[in-house]
Amino acid sequence: MKSLGVIETRGLVAAIQAVDAACKAAGVTCIGYRKVGSGLVSVCFEGEISAIHTAIERGVAVAATIDKQVHSLVIARPEPSAVVALSNLKGYPPRVPASTRTEMTAVTSAAPTLSPKNSADAEPAAPQATQPAPDQAEDRHAAARRGKKA
Repeated sequence: MKSLGVIETRGLVAAIQAVDAACKAAGVTCIGYRKVGSGLVSVCFEGEISAIHTAIERGVAVAATIDKQVHSLVIARPEPSAVVALSNLKGYPPRVPASTRTEMTAVTSAAPTLSPKNSADAEPAAPQATQPAPDQAEDRHAAARRGKKA
């Protein structure tokens, strides 16, 4: 992670508009959000420092049109412990530890592969003729009888 940017708004709608404007303004990635409480929503971004500055400025400008209570923060080189603290954000993709990744690739590479069947060997499946159940046919006639007026 190069830089970290945070926009805090009052209300989810203002936060969504801020995220949309920020992501369109510069090449940043929204890494997640957190509902702080009392209607406050914090949205976090990652990217290059110049892109984060541009995105945060644009996101704050758009969110300020909805609600005047908008705050922002930009951290150029965040401490790794701060990044770990933000790993429980909603919408943040879970990170798989490196040891699990190597185990998963070893298991999937050891799995046997199935060879495709030749089209000449496979016979097309004949469609089965479906007959209505006897009670369904009776119900159809009963409905027709009930529809007739005497």
